[in-house]
Amino acid sequence: MSTLLYNSATDIKVERDYLANLQTPAPMGSRHAPYPFHSFATDTVNAIERAGFTIEQEEYAITKDEQRLFGLLNVSRPVAPSHGVQALYKPDWSLLVGLCGTHDQSKSRALCIGSRVMACTNLCFHGDLGNWKSKQTTNIAHRIPDMVSDAVSGLGRAGERLTVDFDAFNARQIDRDQGDKVLMDIFRSGGFSASQLGRAIADWDDCSVEEHTANGRSLWWLFNSATMALKPTGANANHNDLQHRSTIVYNKIATGARQLLAA
Repeated sequence: MSTLLYNSATDIKVERDYLANLQTPAPMGSRHAPYPFHSFATDTVNAIERAGFTIEQEEYAITKDEQRLFGLLNVSRPVAPSHGVQALYKPDWSLLVGLCGTHDQSKSRALCIGSRVMACTNLCFHGDLGNWKSKQTTNIAHRIPDMVSDAVSGLGRAGERLTVDFDAFNARQIDRDQGDKVLMDIFRSGGFSASQLGRAIADWDDCSVEEHTANGRSLWWLFNSATMALKPTGANANHNDLQHRSTIVYNKIATGARQLLAA
């Protein structure tokens, strides 16, 4: 089975059971109560399974000082209604749930929804399911499971939205100049670095994965050219940076698709 997480030289990939062996740091004050990484991951898995989904694969990475966690869960997809969008080609993609958090309080505990295109293993994040900015204070062990369950309750609707959007991406033809403008808009909005913009344009000019061109020059081709450009070129993947940039990519292309369909 292929890996979900992009490789990073600063992270260590581990199994969920391994997280149970990590030492949770001592409280930094009378109201500080660090929430164990294993509990957070297990609460998320349990909430997803209670919601009727299947966890098909899960991977976790911790930093070498064991203070930060990032995980990806490959989740079974819901069957989405067409909402009037007729797909010309049904792409092979999987639904992801990402989870992240820290003990050093550099980032809040959060869940996000993402996708992985199977033909090229492109990862893309699409938005937050839950983002808990409250510090890890007393009684967090009682609050987090309920917050995770509330967040996961929206997973089905979010997965349906992705199915509808990806159908629209495949159905919508655009010309090269229109695609160039979208890529530049993504760059100006912080979705690409300069080198990533160059890689996206190169793949938009000459697609590197044949499956993405099944419907010709479409938003699906453009979306995958953009997410292909976000793949790390070395072993220093930054999961938080990928989450931020790929969310911009998705939102820009999804907004464009909806505007074109409404025109």
